[in-house]
Amino acid sequence: MDTTTFLTIVIILVAVVLIVVGIYLVIVLNEARTSLRFFNAVLSRLNSLLELLDTKVARPTSSLVGVLSVVKEIVDIYKEFRYKKKEGENGKPGELQ
Repeated sequence: MDTTTFLTIVIILVAVVLIVVGIYLVIVLNEARTSLRFFNAVLSRLNSLLELLDTKVARPTSSLVGVLSVVKEIVDIYKEFRYKKKEGENGKPGELQ
């Protein structure tokens, strides 16, 4: 086997490996992007809940209406998670039970 042929084969194999690694890197980065978007949505929802707790409970500590609005918000979040869980199981929009 000639030296140039051997080097050509090695270069082609290295190029193929680099292309496969690049494709895998794109797939991994896409998954990371999706995960970060979901995590950002969860953090945003948590932030809004904490702001609600601060404005409705911490400031007017003697207000029963503030406590009830927090309970209502927690129930709404629970219903939303149940709906999304049902949607994920069926693969289509679910209904609340």
